[in-house]
Amino acid sequence: MNVKTLFNTIHNDIIGPDLLAKAELVDHNANGIQIMGDNKITKVALGVSCNLEFLQKAVNWGAQVCIFHHGLGLGDHYIYNSKLLSSTQQELKFIFDHELTIAGYHYCLDAHNEIGNNIQIIKKLGAVDTYEPYFENWGWIGEFEVEKPLVDLAKDCSKLFKHDVFMVKGNKERIKRIGVCSGGAMPYAKDIWQEIIVKNIDAHITGVITESGPALARENGFAYFAAGHYATEVLGVKALGEEIKKVFPEIETNFIEIWNEW
Repeated sequence: MNVKTLFNTIHNDIIGPDLLAKAELVDHNANGIQIMGDNKITKVALGVSCNLEFLQKAVNWGAQVCIFHHGLGLGDHYIYNSKLLSSTQQELKFIFDHELTIAGYHYCLDAHNEIGNNIQIIKKLGAVDTYEPYFENWGWIGEFEVEKPLVDLAKDCSKLFKHDVFMVKGNKERIKRIGVCSGGAMPYAKDIWQEIIVKNIDAHITGVITESGPALARENGFAYFAAGHYATEVLGVKALGEEIKKVFPEIETNFIEIWNEW
């Protein structure tokens, strides 16, 4: 097995060229291969975010390819006036020393309508996929066949995301429609009008919340679940690993957990 064959399949058959093309227009983060390493593949490590701890564990396991939701950081957070942070230098040195292939799929693993984080969350919470896009096409909307008590939804979220979830109650004790957008989907006025009010969302589920978020949710009548940026973005890359295994059973895949409660 080689890198080209693997990523041709990921891009053309699993993720799809249309979604990748859209990612190029809407996302400044990586959606594809960032660094090409050794052409031979026997093991693929998957994770939420690229960092040195992950890379070290991947190499210790024997991986030649690392695939992330958040790929190698090469944006403004990591490079200033063409100067590399020490952390970026360490990661790059480790990657080149071990001839790793690095790929990230940010928008694609949020917005994909089968393996993406948001569709996966909807399914695992027991809701029905409506395939209505949410939060400027990064997320999706789901509906419960029978309205779910708010307290039960909170318990299900805590179980799914493996930690206590910060919840703001809206004005409903029972939930029918959920809007799910993993990661940093913090709604402000435009989003509340266009995404939550117009689309009749009872509960907004994302990773994080701002200081003003609780008041905005309470006063505009929707429940808000902040379930952790990391925790809400685990399922997509895991599902990608499962798809890779189906097509290439000879390749070993391994999701490496670098837990981040934020």
